[in-house]
Amino acid sequence: MIFVDIPLHITSIWAPRYADDNLTTGSVGCGVVIRPGVLMRVRPGRGRAEVKHIEAVLARLGVEAEASYSAPVELGVGYGLSAALTLGAALGAAALVGRPLIDAAKAAHAVEVELGTGLGDVIAEYYGGGVELRLKPGAPGVGIVDRIPYPRDLLIVTADLGRYPTSAMLAELREKLASVGERYFLELAREPTYEKFAELSREFSRDMGFLNAELENAIRPCARYADTYYVKKKVLAFLSYRDEAPTLAECLRGLGLAPRIFEISDAGARVLVERA
Repeated sequence: MIFVDIPLHITSIWAPRYADDNLTTGSVGCGVVIRPGVLMRVRPGRGRAEVKHIEAVLARLGVEAEASYSAPVELGVGYGLSAALTLGAALGAAALVGRPLIDAAKAAHAVEVELGTGLGDVIAEYYGGGVELRLKPGAPGVGIVDRIPYPRDLLIVTADLGRYPTSAMLAELREKLASVGERYFLELAREPTYEKFAELSREFSRDMGFLNAELENAIRPCARYADTYYVKKKVLAFLSYRDEAPTLAECLRGLGLAPRIFEISDAGARVLVERA
């Protein structure tokens, strides 16, 4: 059996870049790579997958395998879960049959693009990087991901606000994402610091309408326990610290939310082979 440990990814700024080729289609922008993520288990066999992305990528690779997983979050919220499942199944299948992992990662990206469920999550989750900056769009091996230095004790505290499938978001906001996202990306690329990342991530989610005045007023009592906050689709993310995150989580519970605390992950996807 193959075990694949894949981080999750919460984008904060993104600008879609579409091309004729799925491997060069993607997004530029930034986000945070976090753990705990997905634990995928892949073994030889044939069975119906729990998620269509898994079936699609196994079919693309031409590998018969059974894949199951555990994850701390739900699909369609904003954690990059569909990308993690697609990537995990692809990497596990490649390891089973002795094929290059980078080819599997490219296949996972192509499936995400085809299904309209992600443009930059696969490359971020494959490489990791903590607070990442996507400088060139595309699949792993095609796009370019840089890293933004961040404070040592930084944690991410999140709260789910509902569901907003990526396919619906990309269809509804495609033109606005392209113009607004490009402007914010270029500003961050000129000054790739944690402070600028924190500032622009919140402003971008305001401009896109993910973060509105009603929500900001509601969470204002809790915001003092974080450097900043932003919303990606329907996940509210706070950049907090190890000594303040528990207090922030308690404050959010007082507002009727269900917070989660994540570590920043410099490591990307990890593939482990079960000992014979």
